[in-house]
Amino acid sequence: MSLRPVFNPSLYHGESKKGNFFEGWYFKLIDRERKRSCAVIPGVSLAGKAEKPHAFIQFLFGKEMRSDNFIYDFDRFRYDKKRFDLHLGGSHFSSDSISLDLVSPENRICGEVRFLESFKWPSSLLSPGIMGPFTFVPFMECYHGVVSMDHLLEGQLEVNGQRWDFTGGRGYIEKDWGRSFPQAWIWMQSNSFSEPGVSFMLSVARIPWLGRSFTGFLCGLLRDGELLRFTTYKMARIRTVEVSSDAVRVEIAMSRFLLKVFARRTGGAPLLSPVRGSMRGRINETLTSEISIELYENGRPVFKDTGSDAGLEVVGELKVPGGGIRT
Repeated sequence: MSLRPVFNPSLYHGESKKGNFFEGWYFKLIDRERKRSCAVIPGVSLAGKAEKPHAFIQFLFGKEMRSDNFIYDFDRFRYDKKRFDLHLGGSHFSSDSISLDLVSPENRICGEVRFLESFKWPSSLLSPGIMGPFTFVPFMECYHGVVSMDHLLEGQLEVNGQRWDFTGGRGYIEKDWGRSFPQAWIWMQSNSFSEPGVSFMLSVARIPWLGRSFTGFLCGLLRDGELLRFTTYKMARIRTVEVSSDAVRVEIAMSRFLLKVFARRTGGAPLLSPVRGSMRGRINETLTSEISIELYENGRPVFKDTGSDAGLEVVGELKVPGGGIRT
């Protein structure tokens, strides 16, 4: 087994896997006028004897609040072992571009969009990605990676005969791999703020750990070319998590910083999610949420903005020290 994917999370991790494994990459695209949005999710499902291995591409129509799933035989999935470069059916995915050729009874989607000026999540020998030292723990239920926090888009897609021009828009790429998604989580992301180059992501999840569980979180705020990271392994702590039918509120403290997050919940569309490698789970994701952020340093406000066209998922019931989640 190659160690290369451990130190490059964007690569495919399933080369030696036979079952109980999934892997998926998430490409989010927002056009310059914020009138068109979509998420494209290529991946693989290896459920062992339970079902035949296969590959897939999910397409989430952001403004239309609907989705489609394109299924492929596993042998139509090809990957490069040294760099992030995937081929699935007639489509191609990399850190530099996507090229789509998708056909179903309901949808026809084709075209190419290139990614420019990408901001990568910082990497080091002991912290090769967003999961930091947890990257090296071999029994994690689910691993997470951020390929690009923010980048400029160039190109277009043709969606059911309509031209979706993404030139001048913004994009984001992340991924997950492992056995299953967590039993409960909150995930949100936006890089459509009033200031170009601002990007935010937050994931809070119940993490199984040696027969018990804990609430872990990963969070990044990119502004002025610098990434401020709030994570469990950096000793940040969640002060508040509140969920209602129409909003999510989170507060995170770390050293001299306090981050306040308010996300508005909106209608979304169904997506498939992994359960022991099988894509038989069902979740709801929206791309029409709004995320308001306030950042304080030593008690003084240093940043305040609201991001539109935000991705948001709220699944299950979380428990955090000093607070909880209501759904």
